[in-house]
Amino acid sequence: MISDAVAADQRFGIVLLRPGWESNYFGAPAVHALGTIGQIEQAVPLEDGRYNILVRGEVRFRIVGEVAHEPYRTARVIALPEEVREVSQAYAQKTWLADLSRQYLHYLPDQAAVPEIDTVELEALTNALIMSLNIDVQEKQRLLEIDDLIARADEVGRELQNRIESLQFLAPYRRKTDANSN
Repeated sequence: MISDAVAADQRFGIVLLRPGWESNYFGAPAVHALGTIGQIEQAVPLEDGRYNILVRGEVRFRIVGEVAHEPYRTARVIALPEEVREVSQAYAQKTWLADLSRQYLHYLPDQAAVPEIDTVELEALTNALIMSLNIDVQEKQRLLEIDDLIARADEVGRELQNRIESLQFLAPYRRKTDANSN
């Protein structure tokens, strides 16, 4: 029997599968050693019995050993909380990243404002950007494995800057879409 405390805890570990996972998907394919503990914030049932879930990452972890493969993969992990050396540097980095995020969103069609950009901490903003940007999965993993939060945020910021510069360059050449035309 599962205790009420465990049943109410909607946290779980999220790790990416290593390349080549396709050949052993229903077995126990190799995973990256670094992952994130996620908290389910919202679960929406779909008509086909599946769910769309919204997960908030809480803390990174490193797998130190697998305990079981069935019925679910279970592992021993060590939490890797972020260490911010310089509060003023983290604040400056967060302000810069939030500004770049708003600039980038400006160029995306039909994009609603994201007020959380201004209220979350540097770690949450940096990691959310990594997960939401359309970049290769292995690149996402590489970025998430950067232990220094300021360095990780810097790399994400440079990626956003490159995208903004490309979008600014291409802006005059994009066709304006009119809802009344095909």
